[in-house]
Amino acid sequence: MSEKTPFKKGSRDGYWEKRIRSTAFKRELTAVVEQEIAWVSGQRIKDVVDADLVRSVIQGWDAKMIDRAFLADLLVQGNRTVARTLRRRGKSLLGLLDTELAAGIDALLEEDMPLSRYAEDFAEKIMRQEFVRRLFTDIIFTSIVSFYEKVNPFFGAIAMRALEDQIKGFIRLFMPMIQSQATAFAINKGNQRILLDFTRSIIRQLLDEPLEHYAAMVSSGQRKKAATLVRQAVDDAKLGALMRTVALALWDDLYARVGDKQVGDLLRLEEHAGWLAARSVEVILPVLLRPHMIRFIAAESARAGTQHPKALPP
Repeated sequence: MSEKTPFKKGSRDGYWEKRIRSTAFKRELTAVVEQEIAWVSGQRIKDVVDADLVRSVIQGWDAKMIDRAFLADLLVQGNRTVARTLRRRGKSLLGLLDTELAAGIDALLEEDMPLSRYAEDFAEKIMRQEFVRRLFTDIIFTSIVSFYEKVNPFFGAIAMRALEDQIKGFIRLFMPMIQSQATAFAINKGNQRILLDFTRSIIRQLLDEPLEHYAAMVSSGQRKKAATLVRQAVDDAKLGALMRTVALALWDDLYARVGDKQVGDLLRLEEHAGWLAARSVEVILPVLLRPHMIRFIAAESARAGTQHPKALPP
């Protein structure tokens, strides 16, 4: 039944509508909610949070609770909003941070960060990719052309261009050895500083870049393609299953860590119980004033006055 559907008020309906609107009811409800918040603050998380219920919500949230098309539209629109916001910002990311935090980031970038074995394996895989092979080939070929242009400015460059395919084919014969040597150089403990310095310079440049430049880097065509990709990703069953698996693992780990802690150890509920209660009542009162809620409260009040507790159904 719609909230706007008129209903015939009984004496109890009228009483409860007037009572809920009263200042006294609001004050007393606020006090009750404040006491409840303070009580919850002292309880263990495992005693007030049903872990299995949360897991069931995570497992079924995308199928039962979320309109995927609507979610995709929200993500796309959110990205557009971020882009508009960035365009209005004149500062870099570092310029928006506190001085101490910016200094901490800079100090972190200065620390030595030796590559783990997994990072070394990743670097080796990257160096074996075909695009790296083509990149090295082009760099070596360009170097050879540049050298012959200096040796013979008139005919060197022409000859090199005429023989480009043959020269690149010759370079590719030695490419496995070149890639192997480049990989060994990159992961060598003594040379990692060079790689880290390069990484730091890239990160610093990104942090110092004015924020509006980030939005300008992406063309309208790329944004449209990104929006299409977002919609495909939201509707991708395998990605959804992966996200659920990750969310469940995170929840299980979090619950195992905090289950025995009191709610007040994580949330400053008791300290701000009055403020939270007042905000909560502002949400609760409009719900209680809806016609179907008034009818429900009035009906329950009538039952309470006419029936013995033992006569109530289980």
